[in-house]
Amino acid sequence: MPYLELPDGVPMYYEDHGAGRPVVLIHGWTMNTTFWAQNVPALSEGNRVITVDLRGHGASGKTDEGHTLAQYARDIRSLFQHLSLDDVSLVGWSMGTAVILAYIQQFGCDQLRSVAFVDQSPRFLDAAGWEFPLQGGYSHDDLAIFVQAVKYARPSVVKPFIAACFAETPPDEVIDAVYAETTKMSTSAACAIWYDMAFADYRRVLPAVTVPALLVYGAQSKIFPGPLDEWLAAQLPSAKAVRFEHSGHVPFFEEPERFNEVLAEFL
Repeated sequence: MPYLELPDGVPMYYEDHGAGRPVVLIHGWTMNTTFWAQNVPALSEGNRVITVDLRGHGASGKTDEGHTLAQYARDIRSLFQHLSLDDVSLVGWSMGTAVILAYIQQFGCDQLRSVAFVDQSPRFLDAAGWEFPLQGGYSHDDLAIFVQAVKYARPSVVKPFIAACFAETPPDEVIDAVYAETTKMSTSAACAIWYDMAFADYRRVLPAVTVPALLVYGAQSKIFPGPLDEWLAAQLPSAKAVRFEHSGHVPFFEEPERFNEVLAEFL
């Protein structure tokens, strides 16, 4: 099992498949590399595909330190250095997109060839004139209630959140299996990065995304409802939006064959 040791000593797990131009897939909140299983074989036919478990997630080292989007982005930078990667395409699902924006905020588009955003907003919380917060409306009270529930009754809120990620609610055994993977991350770390992500606002970073960008958004997303992809396409210098009509928040899982085709063509 390949690991790299991050500068602060935390081991970070990654997988390296195929050959060609490097593509790094970055998972969502409390998730890990296993969720890309339907995508890696097809994408690695023409690319070098690298998946990673961010610190605290999946098989990576468990630590109470460094659970910010900025630190996760620096960890991705360490991955580039460890594997001598350049001209990289970064693909971020949900929180993974926020990690990409945190990378660009700190390093610009250095070492990047392109980016792909999968169903994520640059701002979670409500704001005056802001049409695309989490779940169509996410107040400071909503945030506080959710985090307290994660701390003291984690399955009672995370399992419904997992169910809401899909256009059609999956069977209980699927929700249970996904939830089991999310518990590989400690509750304290999960709350820390959720708070950091909730208070982030990357709208001002969008003009700095000067590399080509692919926007993959689910038409039935309950996590980010509305034409967020169209709004983002208007903010980014070079963007292509592709809407997945039969998907919610996880189009790479709900429509994997089309997702693989669209992303492979973009790459």
